[in-house]
Formats: sequence, structure tokens, C-alpha cells
Amino acid sequence: MAQGEKRRDNRIPIKGGVVQYKEAGGGLFAIFKGSSEQYPILNISMKGIRFLTADILSKNDKLSFTVGIPMLGGEPLRADGRVAWIQPSERYNANIVGVQFTAMTRESIQRLKNLVAFLGSKVRVKHVIKVLFSEHQRQQPTLWQIARDYNVTVNIKQGSMSDVAAWLVIEIEGEREEVKKVLEYLKDGGAKIVTVTSR
Repeated sequence: MAQGEKRRDNRIPIKGGVVQYKEAGGGLFAIFKGSSEQYPILNISMKGIRFLTADILSKNDKLSFTVGIPMLGGEPLRADGRVAWIQPSERYNANIVGVQFTAMTRESIQRLKNLVAFLGSKVRVKHVIKVLFSEHQRQQPTLWQIARDYNVTVNIKQGSMSDVAAWLVIEIEGEREEVKKVLEYLKDGGAKIVTVTSR
């Protein structure tokens, strides 16, 4: 991901979450699209959800969802959505379904916002960056200070240092918010971050 680029839809992996669904609005064929079965969630965001199912769904199917996520307690989220895409998965021997939310109760929106904000900061990321250090930073143990003050792993991939210039390609791994703090620390000290790639 290029420097300054923001992902608009922050998808959060969910462990132990399940979804139930039925055709929105009921109708004659609702029983064929959805049931009392619970299907595992892969990830969720404010815009939609990805889950596994053995059911046959079609793009643009309109469904009503009940979403159970352990961290949210016993009360599930309720939402309506539209099937945006379907992709067979050999790994899971099922279909991966991507759904875009079209409606959600106000309470569910607030609870989902809280969940995404909390878990989003806990997602581990790995950035490979090329850093041009300021003159002040060249005279300081900058990487040692990062390792001491932040809960990240720093790995030097390559670099060059002299009396007049210093640059390094480093890999930083840790929780998203912690890595973000490291990037801000480097910039505040005068470093220029030339490239950022996410892994």
C-alpha cells in the first residue's frame, strides 16, 4: 500500500463468529435461501461481511442477517444486505460469500463501530519502508529507541550510512496502531518515508 493511501473498508478477521440468514422480506422461496444453520464468519467491516456457506446463493440476492460475535455478548447484530460476490473455496470446501450491508439497526451500527474500532487496532500488520533519516536522527540510536519504546519487531533489510546521508529499508511488524505510532515517531523526528508496502 502506497504512503498516504487509506483502505476505505477496514476488514476485521473474526474468530468464532457465525451468521444466519434468510431471504429479505420473506416470500415464497425464502425457505430455500437461508435456514436455521449457522455459518462461520471470515471477516466483517462497517460495509459488509464475508462468510462461508454450502448454500447456493446468487449475486444481488437480498438477505436478512443475524450475526453472532462472541465479543459482543449474547445479543446478535441484525442487518439486511445484498450478495456482492460469490467465490468457491477448495480450502474450505464451501463458497465464500461477500455481502454488502444495505440496512442495520442504529444499535447494531454503534456496536459494530465499537467492535471494528477495537479489533482494528489489534490487527497485526507488517510494513516494509524505506526511510531517509534526518541529520539529527543519524546521530541518535533511533532504531534502538523504537525497539525500546514500541511493541514492534524491527528488521533491517538493507541500507547505507555516511556522514552526509543515511537510509534504511526496514521491516516493522506489530499491531496496526503501534506500527502507526512508529511511522509518526519517525516523521516527527524529521525522517522522510519514501515507500510503504504492507504484507
